[in-house]
Amino acid sequence: MKWYPGADASGNLLGTARTLDRCDGETVIDPYDPGIISKDGWAVIDESGRHVFVPVDSDWKNWVESRDSTDRQDLYFFGYGHDYKAALGDFTKISGKIPLPPKYTFGYWWCRYWQYSDFELIDLARHFKDFNIPIDVMIIDMDWHETWSELKAATPPREPGGRPGLDEFGETIGWTGYTWKKEFFPNPGNFLEELHRMDIKTSLNLHFCNGIQPYEEPYDRFVKDYLSRTSDYDGPEGYLKEDGGKAPVPFRIDQIEWTDAYFNSVIRPLENMGVDFWWPDWQQWKDSHYTPGLSNTFWLNYAFFHDKIRQTESQGVYAPRPMIYHRWGGIGSHRYQVGFSGDTFATWKVLGYLPYFTATASNVCYGYWGHDIGGHQQPSGVHSTDPELYTRWLQSGVFTPIYKTHSTKDMSMEKRFWVFPDHFDAMRAAIRLRYDLTPYIYTTARQAYDTGISICRPLYYDWPEDDEAYVRTQEFMFGDDILATTVCEPADSVTGLAKRTMWFPEGSDWYDVSTGIMYKGGTEHELLYTINENPYFVKAGAVIPMAGAGISNLQGQDPELRLLVVPGTGESSTEVYEDDGSTQTYGTEYAFTRITRKSDAGSLELTVLPKEGSFKGMLDERKVSIMLDGFRVPEKVFVNGEVGSYDRLPDTFKEKLAAQTVFGRQTGNGGNTPGTH
Repeated sequence: MKWYPGADASGNLLGTARTLDRCDGETVIDPYDPGIISKDGWAVIDESGRHVFVPVDSDWKNWVESRDSTDRQDLYFFGYGHDYKAALGDFTKISGKIPLPPKYTFGYWWCRYWQYSDFELIDLARHFKDFNIPIDVMIIDMDWHETWSELKAATPPREPGGRPGLDEFGETIGWTGYTWKKEFFPNPGNFLEELHRMDIKTSLNLHFCNGIQPYEEPYDRFVKDYLSRTSDYDGPEGYLKEDGGKAPVPFRIDQIEWTDAYFNSVIRPLENMGVDFWWPDWQQWKDSHYTPGLSNTFWLNYAFFHDKIRQTESQGVYAPRPMIYHRWGGIGSHRYQVGFSGDTFATWKVLGYLPYFTATASNVCYGYWGHDIGGHQQPSGVHSTDPELYTRWLQSGVFTPIYKTHSTKDMSMEKRFWVFPDHFDAMRAAIRLRYDLTPYIYTTARQAYDTGISICRPLYYDWPEDDEAYVRTQEFMFGDDILATTVCEPADSVTGLAKRTMWFPEGSDWYDVSTGIMYKGGTEHELLYTINENPYFVKAGAVIPMAGAGISNLQGQDPELRLLVVPGTGESSTEVYEDDGSTQTYGTEYAFTRITRKSDAGSLELTVLPKEGSFKGMLDERKVSIMLDGFRVPEKVFVNGEVGSYDRLPDTFKEKLAAQTVFGRQTGNGGNTPGTH
């Protein structure tokens, strides 16, 4: 490994990009930012042109400031060879840890850009309950607020030949909004409370480019609040025009006084109605109009995340965990957790590109990308949802950080699962598998906080000297024990089987949970799958912690822990992490359950050790179910040295026997999850 200033950095393994808007499955509209790891063994992050945090006499504690000079360099050099995990761990020591999101973050999110009424959204939520589909989050996209369509239509172009419907700042009227659309939401507080009664968290989409307009409901109180804090504002005196009319207030999130007034007078009243977290969806001009070179995206993310911290600071560690859903704002954005990747096209090619995009972001610790499962918009010439593509996207989405469906305002972009009776079972099975895996996922999220290693990882983290690990971009590790991929081509019209070529890394054999077949490490296979088979591969001999079979959301303590045990000899161990799921106590109040396994050709010994640690609300007792997948039926089962009873039939088989009639035919839960043997 050699490095010198100006050395060729083409070996850098990259980080992530601002958006997947208009991504065609091969390229993105913005270049990838560099990562902190490289095949060359070194990486350099140049912060010379970025701003700095400075202490301020405010509850913000730190604020942005331009550099005092441009005649210096600010370089961070990472020289770790191919010890990529060590580089990531040390990066979080200097840049900040990856905060642990609330547990509900890892459940299913519903979102659609659509003019819903409160009644329609409540009815939609009831459909999820009626169809036994777990759900944790419902996002109300921008039509929650007035979009001022009549005003926009009546506003002439600002210049000859220009585009009509633009405001004083040259932005489309109504993109920003802070006024509930009362014909759709006559009582927003009651609506949000009803969703909470159904154990559904809520978020609202926000844009900011129109500033605070006089026709917005919070305008008067915001202006009064803002002017009481500063005389340094952009606009006419008192925000009054010469004719006495009210003047709009431009967006200025990088000024403390503006930001204080904004959160106090605009955001806080909405939160008091019941909004759980925000979706700051900034895609307008990149840099601030007031602090040259400052990324608006980055500073919005900083402000929204830290506002959650400062407003609950008096509660100490029992304050709610801060969480926002935002656009990538550059390196350091991992401190604000969950990202929205943008408006993808609904194509097989894009589906096949997402594993690379998601895993590569871990190279800058941006481990919580949320994609639009099923695609955001149709490619040219397509006018209906392809249920097979949507099903495969849902199956692949199980093994992504955030599990959210979303699409644009297009009737052909259908996302309700029950509209597709021939694919409904497979779709619901994918969602149930996601919930089955949440103990494993949540444990890995804790690992990300402790180590800087995100849940979706490129293969080269574990096989850095194997060239295959760098070119198999549709495969990645999902935590320590699961090799994940995506089926990203349609099934053969005759056989009904879809192809998936897999390379299995050396050092372990790999068990396909969907088919029960073991594959030897260091080999390549062309595999075939039905639409009901969602392939994922577990290291031979591993134990995967899973949730109880009846789980419907992630907002309480699960009274059952299921342990999926796959074939393999030798010894292995795993841990299950738990905390209260919602507060900032995870730094000090949590518990781990360690599970060890020893096995040979004729016997299996599984030991579940007592929990270590504690947290408020921890259950005193819990049912533990052991699921032996791919094993022969045992002659005897011993529990604590005594012969115990066991059930030869898998839970899924028994559920099928007791299936209810849906869509005029019998169906069970359609799941691929193995049952108890």
